[in-house]
Amino acid sequence: MSDDPDLGPRLRRARLARAAGDARGYSVRAVAGRLGVSATYLSLVERGAQRPTEAFLRAIAADLGLEAEALLPLAGRVAEDVTAALLARPALAEAVRALRDLPEPELRRTIRRIRDGDW
Repeated sequence: MSDDPDLGPRLRRARLARAAGDARGYSVRAVAGRLGVSATYLSLVERGAQRPTEAFLRAIAADLGLEAEALLPLAGRVAEDVTAALLARPALAEAVRALRDLPEPELRRTIRRIRDGDW
């Protein structure tokens, strides 16, 4: 089961929105075929009856033009690289907690400063 009841319907809405312009290319079968999964698996995910893998979420996000990082938490998943970083450096969890309430513009500035080595 998916952790968030909106994940499956969100994926379905995105697929159907794409299908409006290209019905054959965005049928359950067509999308499943491009992703290398069965139509049954995709249908189960869309109905919230199957918890998708990280790899599947990344693939479907790319196919439907969605943000994978926004889908992962809806499926109760954390990106593997983030999990590895937290296991290697537990203090990063404290950093996330300290940053979580920052307004979005300030968070983006902080991330930019860290990436640029200007902190």
